[in-house]
Amino acid sequence: MAITGAEQAHGRTTGAALCWSAVAAGLGLWWVLQPSAYLLGRGDAESPPLAFDIGARPGAIGLLVLGGLGVAVALVLRDRRRVEAMRRPLLGLAAGYAGLGFVLPGYSLMIAVAYASAFSAPVVLPAALLARALRLGRVGTSVLVGVPAAAGAGFAAFIVAYKGAHWGVFAVVGGAIWAACTVTTFRIGKRRCARCGRPGAAWTRPQAAARWGRKVTIAAALMPLPYGLVRLTWLTPWGIAFPEDGGWGIWVTGMLLGCVSEGGAILIRGLIRPWGEVWPRWVPVVHGRPIPVAVPTSAALVVSAVLTLFTVFLVTEIPRGEEGLLFSLVFVPLGLWGPLLAAAALAYYYRRRGACTHCPAAPAQ
Repeated sequence: MAITGAEQAHGRTTGAALCWSAVAAGLGLWWVLQPSAYLLGRGDAESPPLAFDIGARPGAIGLLVLGGLGVAVALVLRDRRRVEAMRRPLLGLAAGYAGLGFVLPGYSLMIAVAYASAFSAPVVLPAALLARALRLGRVGTSVLVGVPAAAGAGFAAFIVAYKGAHWGVFAVVGGAIWAACTVTTFRIGKRRCARCGRPGAAWTRPQAAARWGRKVTIAAALMPLPYGLVRLTWLTPWGIAFPEDGGWGIWVTGMLLGCVSEGGAILIRGLIRPWGEVWPRWVPVVHGRPIPVAVPTSAALVVSAVLTLFTVFLVTEIPRGEEGLLFSLVFVPLGLWGPLLAAAALAYYYRRRGACTHCPAAPAQ
């Protein structure tokens, strides 16, 4: 029996889950044999290799067991007949691995991305506008815009290395892989196309996705506003939550983070606006051309995955009293940003996607 493209999509996700789990098991075994080697972190009190400092020995054994079990689960998932026969337990295991990928690493990775965005975004946007005004073309634009963007990525990598958040990167990548594996497993179990999910539920159709997607996108755009407004109060003599011993460095960093959050709220609106489907006039080189569906969808899903790390942290760290009230008013909406942004990205995808090349009989619903 020939293997269809849809089955190949499931094979790729399970293959990626198998490889990631094998690497995790290998790291766990190495850690068991070398307990003093903190493989994915600096190993000091401020930077444990896992989000929870459970000690080298338990952490090593846990990583070995999780990786080994993941290999077994991924091998079973590669058999379509077993997936259809044991859909619910296998789906639960895959979803559990996806969840662990976002629970274990803590929020160090989110901090790295936030700081990199704060220090590079204010440069990237003016650079893009300048390249457009000077008509620099593809090469000139790539240099003018790419240098600050690369500097921001390098800064994020430096923070990750300095904070010992290597495990965070590894875990989030694994969580994303297992999340994709969960989706294709669900579709295979339902005898749908593993690539596009057709024939899907009514809420995945373009008209329905446009309706509920507009609501969830507006909600997602509102979530970072309280945090940004608190940061903007630092421009006044009545700054909220400004550290008593804070200097110019903290002030500048806080303001940049506030501006990035507000900028993110504006960009999210592009998921329901025309300029989210056609490159705006101020974008060099590609302005006026249709935006590929994968570009905003992938970008929003990556950002939502990183923001979800803060959501997980928030659940266990809400303080009490007056500090807890301010924390709730500012950070609880920020904690909801990641899940709502993921939902908005899915609505954008369902609204704009075309016909599937692997199930041509299905309409572009």
